Amino acid sequence: MVAKILGLNRTIVALIAIACVLLTASGVMVSMNYGRLAPLIVLHFDALNGVDTFGTRASIWGVWFLGLAINMVNWALAYEFYHRERLLSYLYLGGNVLISLIMFIAIGVVVSIN
Repeated sequence: MVAKILGLNRTIVALIAIACVLLTASGVMVSMNYGRLAPLIVLHFDALNGVDTFGTRASIWGVWFLGLAINMVNWALAYEFYHRERLLSYLYLGGNVLISLIMFIAIGVVVSIN
């Protein structure tokens, strides 16, 4: 139904929906856990050096908004290229799903270790 209204095929609508669900889930995860986070949170760590990057609680919203901005740019490019080169449209939207998934995992890790 939505595909007919927008004039798009099901694949594009599915890719947009998956990216939106992942973005929404990561935003809900941040908002539900924001109050319990310490004022200074760990943003990066590795097995060799341990913790090497700290940030404020608001930094986690910065990660989320950066992912949202990247998704919006890719959505605009996918819309622009849809009628000219459909393959590019699929690539941009597939990249959105991948970016949203990586962002969801990263936010989940940052929230769970803090």
